[in-house]
Amino acid sequence: MTTRRPTTRAALLARLHRVRRLLRARSKTRLTLWSLNASLLVTTALVAAVSWYAFDDVHDTIDTVDTRTSRALLEASAAKSALVEADLLAITSFRTGEALLSGPGDRYGNRIATASQSLAQVAEDNVAGEDGSKQIQVVEGLLASYTDWIGQANAHHRQNSGLATIDLWYASRLLHTQDSGVLAQLENLVKVQQDAMDVQLAGSSTSPGRIALLTVPVGVLLALLVGAQVFHAKRFRRVLNVPLVLATLVLAGVCAVVGYGLVAQHRVEVAADDLRALVGTWQERTSATAAEGQQALSDLVTGECRGADGGCGETVTRFITELRAADPGTRPSDLELTGGVQRVNSQIAVANGTADLELLIPAGALLIAVLVWLGFLPRLEEYRHRRR
Repeated sequence: MTTRRPTTRAALLARLHRVRRLLRARSKTRLTLWSLNASLLVTTALVAAVSWYAFDDVHDTIDTVDTRTSRALLEASAAKSALVEADLLAITSFRTGEALLSGPGDRYGNRIATASQSLAQVAEDNVAGEDGSKQIQVVEGLLASYTDWIGQANAHHRQNSGLATIDLWYASRLLHTQDSGVLAQLENLVKVQQDAMDVQLAGSSTSPGRIALLTVPVGVLLALLVGAQVFHAKRFRRVLNVPLVLATLVLAGVCAVVGYGLVAQHRVEVAADDLRALVGTWQERTSATAAEGQQALSDLVTGECRGADGGCGETVTRFITELRAADPGTRPSDLELTGGVQRVNSQIAVANGTADLELLIPAGALLIAVLVWLGFLPRLEEYRHRRR
């Protein structure tokens, strides 16, 4: 018959030491679980915030360019084109004698109305703030003076007065004078709208700082997900924690959505370059039409000067000489301009087409948070209720 050996003091101390180690290990594991879980949830929220901000910023810019900036630029260019066409029509009607029957003509009136409508649209879509509004007011005031001169020329022409040509001269000078004429002011209006567009694009551009703002939180979250997976594998002998694997895949999806936003930014920048080129093409058309109108005016003035005693003087003679020496350049066709407008609008629309993906960012972040919580929940419950 065997007897149980009495427990020695040393054996009791060893057992107590093992219990303390197990309790410390249990406490450390539980703390690690809670720390990892909290870090993952906080970083997920940070990723959602910066991704939403970047994506929303890009598409706010695209939407503004789509609905306001591009229209303001194109309408300002259209106003310039309509005005020089109206000027050419008015001069031609006086030079050919048609003004005796119908004044400057219905086509002249239609082009002036088109220019006014375009200016009103620019005022509605103006993105240049107070500078743009002031420029529009200046143009509207000069345009009113121009039409007054044309109306006065029509009245003098019906009276068979030589003053009609002088009125046309002043009207045309009001339109074409460098720096202060209607066309120069419209060119300034185009410039302030373009400058506003450049500011808009710069505000959402993919700068190194913005890229870092996006990639650093995503990199931290990815590292935490991998670290949590490794911790579960080593501590609990789980090869894979399925919810954490799924959370990692969802993070990849969120990154893809943000990537679409960066692609959209590139697309709108390309569209903006094409828009600037289109404005330049429209300027070529305006310049060619303006040169044609000024040539017609020089012919009209030359005819008047032949009948005047002593001619029209040195200033007018120099003006006529300069006009006839000027190269009118090429005149882009209506088809070329229409095609350019359609191409730019299509590019901006494609860039803006990814805006609906925006809601996937908070939805994806919420799903990541739920999956992280599900991945940690069994172990947290285990360490809450069961002693090891």
